[in-house]
Amino acid sequence: MFYRIKALHEIGFEITLHCYEYGRGHAPELEQYASEVIYYSRKKSLLDWISRKPFIVQTRRSKKLLQNLLKDDAPILFEGLHTTYFLNHPKLKDRKKLVRTHNIEHDYYFKLAEQTSGWKKWYYSSEANKLKRYESNLKFADALLSIKQSDLDHFSQYSTEIHLLQPCFDQKELLVHPTKPYLLFHGNLSVSENIEAVKWICKEIFDTLEAPFVVAGKDPDPALIELSEKGMFELKSNPNEDEMNDLVSNARVHLLYTNQSTGIKLKLINSLQTPGHVLVNPTMVEGTGLQNFCTICQHHYEWKHEITKALNLELNEARFEIRKKLLSTKLSVIENCRIIEKLVS
Repeated sequence: MFYRIKALHEIGFEITLHCYEYGRGHAPELEQYASEVIYYSRKKSLLDWISRKPFIVQTRRSKKLLQNLLKDDAPILFEGLHTTYFLNHPKLKDRKKLVRTHNIEHDYYFKLAEQTSGWKKWYYSSEANKLKRYESNLKFADALLSIKQSDLDHFSQYSTEIHLLQPCFDQKELLVHPTKPYLLFHGNLSVSENIEAVKWICKEIFDTLEAPFVVAGKDPDPALIELSEKGMFELKSNPNEDEMNDLVSNARVHLLYTNQSTGIKLKLINSLQTPGHVLVNPTMVEGTGLQNFCTICQHHYEWKHEITKALNLELNEARFEIRKKLLSTKLSVIENCRIIEKLVS
C-alpha cells in the first residue's frame, strides 16, 4: 500500500490518507506523498465481538472518519474488506468508491481456524462466517480491484467493473550480481502459517538433505527457536530492514512454502525481484499467474533435487530476462496505478 500511495502521488493524485493506528506512532514519511494524513483510534468493546458485522469491520467505524470523508467529493479507495464499514452509507451514495480486496477473507479465516484451537479457533470460525455473509456488501462499490486472478473470478459475482491489481514494490532495476549459496525462508515467524511451513521444510526436506539454510523474520515462535537450537537452520531473529534486504538480495535460493492459497504472498513478489532461484509449492502460486516464473516442487524428493541443483548454479540469463520483463509490466506499481487513474477519471 505504501508503494501504491507513492506511485499515485507520482502520477499526479492529491491524496488524503485515512488510517487506523495501533500504538506504533505516526509515520512522517507518509507526509511526503499525502497532502493530509489522518489517524484514527480503533476502539474495541464486548459488543463488537457479538456484532453481526465482522469484528475487523465493526471496529473500524469512526464517526470522525465519516465526517472527514464528507468534507469533499473525491473518489474513495477502500483498502481491504475490513475498511468498508461506510461503503453503503447513504451520505456517500453519490461518491465514486473503489475497493481493493486483499483476500477472500472468509477463506483466510477458515484456514486460520483449522490451524488453531480453543478461543482462537472459536473467534476465527465466528469471524469467517460473518465475513462470508458480509462480503455481498461489495456490490455497493463502483469498482473492485482484486489481488490475484482466482480472487477476481470469485469477486466478479458482485461487480462487472473488476480489475486485477497485483501487489508491487518500488520499481527498481533488477541487476545481476553474484548470490551466496544459502537457502532462505523469510516472513513473520509468529504467524501460524509460517511456523507450520518451516516445520514442514525441516521434517520433509532436511530429514536427509544437508544445506546452508537461513530462516529470518520477526518474533520467532518458541518451536522455531527450538528447531534452530537443534541445528536445523540458522535463525536470524528480528533483523532490521537493511539486514533483511541483504539476506533476501543475496540468497541463492528462496524457499516459499505455504498450506494456504489465500491472497498473494508479498515475499513471493519480493523474492522475484532478486537474482535468486524461487522454489515454491503449488499452493504458493495458486491463482496468481506467477507459476511460470518459479520452480514448482510438490513432493519432498522434488524439493531436494531442485535445491541441490539450484545451490550450484546462478539463475541463467534467459530466466533473468523473463523476470525483468515481469517486473516492468505485470508487477510495475506505476502501471498498476494507471488502472486506478482510468477508473476515477
